[in-house]
Amino acid sequence: MRTILTILALLALGACSRVQADAPAAQRAAVTKACLDGELDAFGLKLDRVGCACASNVLQAQLSPKAMTALEDYARGREDGFDAARAGLVGDEKLMLDPKRPAGAPDLRKVAADCL
Repeated sequence: MRTILTILALLALGACSRVQADAPAAQRAAVTKACLDGELDAFGLKLDRVGCACASNVLQAQLSPKAMTALEDYARGREDGFDAARAGLVGDEKLMLDPKRPAGAPDLRKVAADCL
């Protein structure tokens, strides 16, 4: 009986410690790491450690959940997910998350301007 209770407790502990991949904290962590690694240069984000952490927090607050999911997919290297999520965006967010956006189009630096 004691063994069964111990196993159940360990399973419950493991289930509680899991974080969903699309949770806001996981999204911010992925975006911060990609920013630090220089993978978000195409979107206008090339910052230092503090700037990247600040930018990921500001982007989480300012962008729609769909746009943040698309950015997380790009940061994690999920090209198919990025393209699918980006297709559902409209307006400035769609332009901001276009790696080949035209000159003068809005970029993520404008959203994260307070972090520069």
